[in-house]
Amino acid sequence: MKIGLEQLRLRTVLNLGVRRQMDLQTSVRVQLVNLIAVLGIVSNLQYSVLFTVVSAPNFWIMNGIHFAVIITFVYILYLNYIEKYSSARILTVVTITIPVFFASMISFGNSCGFYYYFLVFALSPFVIFSYDEKFWILFVFLYNNLLYVWFEFFGSPGTFEEGTLIHQESIQELFRVNSVVSCLFFVALIMFYFLRNINRIQKEMIRTNAHKDRIFSILAHDLKGPIGTMNSFLGFLMETTPDRDELIIALKELKKSTNQSYLVLENLLDWVKSESKKIPINLDTVNLSKMVHNAKDILNLQASDKGIQWELQVPSNVFVRCDERMISTVIRNLFSNAIKFSFPNTKINVEVVQDPSFVELIISDSGIGMSVEQIQQIYEGKPFPTTFGTQGEKGTGLGLLVCSEMLKNQGCIMALTSSPNIGTKIRIQIPASL
Repeated sequence: MKIGLEQLRLRTVLNLGVRRQMDLQTSVRVQLVNLIAVLGIVSNLQYSVLFTVVSAPNFWIMNGIHFAVIITFVYILYLNYIEKYSSARILTVVTITIPVFFASMISFGNSCGFYYYFLVFALSPFVIFSYDEKFWILFVFLYNNLLYVWFEFFGSPGTFEEGTLIHQESIQELFRVNSVVSCLFFVALIMFYFLRNINRIQKEMIRTNAHKDRIFSILAHDLKGPIGTMNSFLGFLMETTPDRDELIIALKELKKSTNQSYLVLENLLDWVKSESKKIPINLDTVNLSKMVHNAKDILNLQASDKGIQWELQVPSNVFVRCDERMISTVIRNLFSNAIKFSFPNTKINVEVVQDPSFVELIISDSGIGMSVEQIQQIYEGKPFPTTFGTQGEKGTGLGLLVCSEMLKNQGCIMALTSSPNIGTKIRIQIPASL
């Protein structure tokens, strides 16, 4: 349990400044800056203790520098938190060189290999800056390499007081080995983290392409039919002089096609927004009965064409706490599905069960139902292939996914029970208005 809490805290720190609307590459760069800051805090604490133990020259000055650098790394985390990302990146590449530079200048010279870290720091801008910031990438890469070359070829060994631990060759060699191992460890850790996130980016691209293909498929097939129907009927009305009965039939078909197109388009847009995490939520006190009746009125024509009757047991004074637009969309989708997949001349039952903390809306139909696999796909947020209603109506497979996501975002619960060729019952728990 303790380890789990520590991992959670570390994850929270590494995600400081990461926002839902960020693309994956930007969030990775923010996380890498946070990771470097955390490693900087830990390593400066470690070396502050070691310098004191071995009585390194000017270790009190170095301890003061380590303390200032630690404070700066904490400030870098804060800059990311307040979304000053560019400042955090620039301050990071400057700060990481300071303790190594002063350790090599006033304490160790090139005796203990601290200047090896400059080679690691030369790589850091490639993982935390974007290509558009190539000036900083080139600048940081060059000046760290110049510092390494200076200390390697023009630096002098440190002068250590006799009788101190650091005066011993074995201790100096131990520091040198530690510098090499630490450099390799830091490079491996950062590259592993970077590769892990590259893998995430690749998976995100695959998912995005799959969603794009899904959108094109819906636009090509599920909207083409209703729009083609509207075009045909409009052409019929323009080219002929229909009598009143023919006109009513044509207008009914136009209304059905319009409703179908609107619902498909609304689901598509809401699905895209939910996938990009850009659906705003506006909670308010809303009359549930009003939303139910509005959805029923919109879809009455489709229901009557199949001889489907409504049985509503929804009190007029039931109020819930929700986003009205979202819940209205959910109810319309569920009603539309109930009509689409119900057998002709059956009933759709809508009832409400009230609880002190929530209101449960129950929608039942008598239709073709769903398989266990389809229900599981809905719970897991996975789209399933296009399905067809009892009279050949086409379903995109998006409606229930959109409903599930919208309900989840508002703290609502959706439960499905279904039996093939018997029907489906959907229960929605919405927080009650207190």
